[in-house]
Amino acid sequence: MMQPDTPVPSQLNLSHSIVTGGTFNQHNYIRGGVRPGYARLLENVATAALHDSVHVVDPPKCYPNTRVAIIQNAIDWTLGTNKELSGKPILWMKGGAGAGKSAIARSVAERCSDEGLLLGTFFFRAADPTRNHVKSLVATLSYQISIILPEFRDMVTSFIEDDMLIFDRSIQTQFSTLVIRPLSMVLANRAAASTVTPRLIIIDGLDECNSIESQRDLLFALQEVTNTTTHIRFLVCSRPESHLNSAFSLPHMVTILHNIFLDDDYTAAEDIRVYLGGKFKQITEGHVFKHTLPDPWPTPEMVDTLVHKSSGQFIYAATIIRYVDSPRHRPDQRLNAIFKLRPPFKDLPFTELNALYRLIISKAEELPTVLDILAFPALYGDYPLRDIEAILQLEPGSVEVLLADLYSIVTIGDYGDVKFLHKSLPDFLAEPQRAGDLYQDLSRALLSHVSRLISLFSNYVSSDILQASQQFATFEFFRPLLTCDHPELGNQTSSMSHPKPHNRFIQCYFRYLYGIKDVSESTRLVYWEQMQQYCECVLAMLDDNWSSNWNAHFLYMYYHLLHDPQYLLPWKLQFANIYADLGDMQLGTFGDILFYVGGARFHPSYSDDITKIFHDLLGDIKKEAIFAMSASFCLSFLCNERRASQDACSTYGIAGHDQRKKREHPWHWRQMVPRPPSLGNQLAPITFQGHWSSDDICKLTSIRKALRNCRLNDRYKSIQVTTIHEYLQVQTPQVRNTGQAMSIKPGEQPQRWLLYMFLLDLLPHILPLSGRYEPLVTMCRKKCFSSRSQIWPKKSRRARQAIDTYLRRMDLQEGGE
Repeated sequence: MMQPDTPVPSQLNLSHSIVTGGTFNQHNYIRGGVRPGYARLLENVATAALHDSVHVVDPPKCYPNTRVAIIQNAIDWTLGTNKELSGKPILWMKGGAGAGKSAIARSVAERCSDEGLLLGTFFFRAADPTRNHVKSLVATLSYQISIILPEFRDMVTSFIEDDMLIFDRSIQTQFSTLVIRPLSMVLANRAAASTVTPRLIIIDGLDECNSIESQRDLLFALQEVTNTTTHIRFLVCSRPESHLNSAFSLPHMVTILHNIFLDDDYTAAEDIRVYLGGKFKQITEGHVFKHTLPDPWPTPEMVDTLVHKSSGQFIYAATIIRYVDSPRHRPDQRLNAIFKLRPPFKDLPFTELNALYRLIISKAEELPTVLDILAFPALYGDYPLRDIEAILQLEPGSVEVLLADLYSIVTIGDYGDVKFLHKSLPDFLAEPQRAGDLYQDLSRALLSHVSRLISLFSNYVSSDILQASQQFATFEFFRPLLTCDHPELGNQTSSMSHPKPHNRFIQCYFRYLYGIKDVSESTRLVYWEQMQQYCECVLAMLDDNWSSNWNAHFLYMYYHLLHDPQYLLPWKLQFANIYADLGDMQLGTFGDILFYVGGARFHPSYSDDITKIFHDLLGDIKKEAIFAMSASFCLSFLCNERRASQDACSTYGIAGHDQRKKREHPWHWRQMVPRPPSLGNQLAPITFQGHWSSDDICKLTSIRKALRNCRLNDRYKSIQVTTIHEYLQVQTPQVRNTGQAMSIKPGEQPQRWLLYMFLLDLLPHILPLSGRYEPLVTMCRKKCFSSRSQIWPKKSRRARQAIDTYLRRMDLQEGGE
């Protein structure tokens, strides 16, 4: 038998020849010495589908130092280093449109190729007729394997020559004949000492294959391959299309499947920030018009906005960079056009992104209804799909079905909310120049929603319900609930996760009244009457039962007065779960109801109306008295050294404080902090809910940062900070061996660092509204914040300035009298 590379004799010509007698073995060679089987293979290869194809201009790749964890995850899965995933031969990397799946796939391919792990790749592309189908998939993979494993070439060539129509057979048959059989034979003949075995096949853009049936058939073929051999692992990248979700969710697929969902990747935003920072630096250093750029450029606020708008999808950031980096324009002017700070240029900045959105949305069936659905998240953010169905009068379940083709840009959240994966999608829908025939007039859609809601609620307003509401005695209903003297409801602790029945009724009843208030004049009158009765009852109970209780006045002030827009309360101070985290207030259902009716956590729409009613009912003098008692509560908490004494002793001991000097000059503690060393250089562990965690040891400066970044509606009492002296005491062998831990003793108050910080921030907003109240004046003159205040020197300074301003105002009033 002639070898594959043996030259073909030029005189050999079998045309119009007759051969008789004897035995004739024929190997049909063509020009160049290539066997016909291999030539047939080459005819079916899609060269543009290779990860390093020269036919792909500017192929997407991961920017340096981005997507590192995801790429390494794929490499580890390929190597089988994670035992839990060793039995998962298929990895599905799914993500929304523009999430960077192809860039990650190419980066993984390059890494695996360099490390000898790659068998082959196939990158589908909908717009490329050579690679938007599965016909050339197996041939392309088989060709690459023949390059990586030379002995594979002769085997696959022989199999093709045995069946020259193999490429017209099913995808399962092609895999079996052209990949599994020859590969198994090659690997079986390999030396056992071989350390690295190529095993990874990457299939990217499966959703861009032109036939849904072909996509499913391919997945089932991959499943059969993994059942037949353990030598191959498949990395499949695609959008989370509904039919692919269904196929991957089948029982026989789940057992062999490992998922990576890029839209759940919390590092994507930081990777986009790294990408933007690097690209903008290249522009400032190498652009032809770099000398025209202002300093700084771009501003940190611009970068933050771009990262937010990217919403974890690299396509948005890449589109911005390509537009800004135009060599024919000033980069700063192009970026200003993005932010609509100047008229747009002739070339639109989001041409590629617009084409992507149009392509995806246009696939949807019943397009007009789909556009009506998309108007809801475009206007209001995440929106419950059940409410969309009710407003648009659709059958239950219709929204999920209608959006099935849009899951690469739209998703249904865990709580049944329709949400956009791309924060730039509302901008696209709202601009006629970008959206074209998909344009949505969101102002008109808003009016349509209001009209539909009024019509919808009109169906829920009957004369019986209206009459029952008019006769409902709201004042008498709330009276027993707003006092701890009630025999059944008094002194009960609040449970946010399991609200009591009366709280559920209050929320539902008030929300119902708010929903129907604009249906007619009668419903409007009933709504305002019921709200008025509630407000009058609260004020009556506050005067009768809590006239001198600072805690009660503070809760009432925070939930029903302070959120008025006229007070300009910062956003970060508006959403604290005060009542739940002040367990020692012992106000029973009084505080419970105030929280459920006015608590910002529930965002009740009627709470703004209640605040307006209270301001109308209260005179200026009464309001000033309530704010003064609320400020007294804040100061009593902030100046309580008994709670902080244990921390203070240890902390001052480390810092070398003189306690006597501290008592004599309580406001000058900062000048007495020795430098060096300072408190910022001392280590202190943070404990959560009374349990030690050795990983949580950090500097006090880190504690400040951690507490500053905590959400205010977290449980303040769940975090404790302990000095290094206390930590070392607990870590001594005697204590550690007995199994003891640093925990809250019975009767001992927990450390409330977040709550202290919150009240320290809130006090400067309350004191300017406070009138003269002798207990408050007395506390202000003592000037004795507890030692905890040293953790937040700037906040403490602002609070002291507010106290000084209040005292000067009181002195002026006293002098005027």
